[in-house]
Amino acid sequence: MRVKGLHLSPEVKQQANVLLLSGLTAAEVSRQLNIGPRSAERLKRALGGGTGASPAAAPPPAEPAPLPPSTERRLRDELTRARRERDEALREANGAEDLRRSVFGLVDPMPEPAFFPAPAGAEPSAETAILMASDWHWGERVDLAAMDGLNSYDVNIAGRRAARFFQASGDLATKHWTGPPPARLILILGGDMTSGEIHDELAKTNEALSIPAVKQCAGAIMAGIRLLLDRLPCPIDVINLPGNHGRSTRKPESKAAALTSYDTLLGDVLDLAFRDEPRVSFFSPVSGDAVFSIDGWTFLATHGDRIGSRGGMGFVGPAATAARGFKRVIADYAARGALIDFILCGHFHNALRLEEGWVNGCLVGPSEFARDGRFRPRPASQTFLAVHPRRGVTQVREIHVGSAEEGSLYEARPAAAPIRPRFRVPGISRAS
Repeated sequence: MRVKGLHLSPEVKQQANVLLLSGLTAAEVSRQLNIGPRSAERLKRALGGGTGASPAAAPPPAEPAPLPPSTERRLRDELTRARRERDEALREANGAEDLRRSVFGLVDPMPEPAFFPAPAGAEPSAETAILMASDWHWGERVDLAAMDGLNSYDVNIAGRRAARFFQASGDLATKHWTGPPPARLILILGGDMTSGEIHDELAKTNEALSIPAVKQCAGAIMAGIRLLLDRLPCPIDVINLPGNHGRSTRKPESKAAALTSYDTLLGDVLDLAFRDEPRVSFFSPVSGDAVFSIDGWTFLATHGDRIGSRGGMGFVGPAATAARGFKRVIADYAARGALIDFILCGHFHNALRLEEGWVNGCLVGPSEFARDGRFRPRPASQTFLAVHPRRGVTQVREIHVGSAEEGSLYEARPAAAPIRPRFRVPGISRAS
């Protein structure tokens, strides 16, 4: 016998309402809950559905108040700009990936290194050698006469200086090395490897445009890496960083700076050349900063144009600018929870030892720009370091790569004359 609707309990009414709102008819609810058909119809009408109608839907939300026309236009413009920037970033990223896939056949993206462990079987006390190569400005021409015979530079001189750098590095890691052989060698290509056309005077006076310069520079580095492979049994890791001269845009840009740099293209060409060599690995961080660890010592390598400090500091020279930038880099990464032990950078064309790290020299040497700025002429040089597992950086060598026929800056110094006082005077007289 069916229960009359007047005697339905609150629980049964709630169950019936739920079933009615889910879309069941009154007859189906009556059968499932064993209640009278009229009771089910009454509950349905109470919900607002009526006989034979679908359950009442929730009332539509209130329409929001219309925005002022100026605000609506501004929001639409911001949305359009955000979509355009997103699409451009996707095109650039896909373009770089397609280039590596279709042209170079390099399927896997180059990861950013986290740490460089000692290879299996290496001596516990074996050190790691670091070669800092930056600011080669391949393609730039420095006129010997305009420099008063001090320095000259062109693609032929660049090739000879690059060869001297790799030969000297090989000697330092073998003939002049003490202790076990190096556990590994890290070659940092620190940016500005080509001159580029970012300035009008460079576009007019460069001996080689960017693409030919990339090809020639890559050939010199390939020869240097093969020389090191022949002389050293350890693996070689190459870290490739973008500089400011290698950019393909007229002005410096923060978005996709690495993806639009000829320095990145240089790294891709080298990666292609050594993709079948298991002892050579390549890393090209998109951020432009390479943070890596060697036996627990944390290094940061960057070009130097984005360290938060630029411009000169009067007669102090670039040392104060670089030191200020290093402080900012240390503070920046400390805020991220990363403690940087040593910083390696280029860009300033002067070999410097600072509290937090080192600034690399350059391959081009002093140029007409340095002459007009009355910067102290420094010889072309690159930096060699050795890192001990327990003692940290134990060796720092400044490799001078110039030759006497390239300018008077590289001529041998004359033998020093004896330093003697003009007048001889007694030092201490003792009373008789």
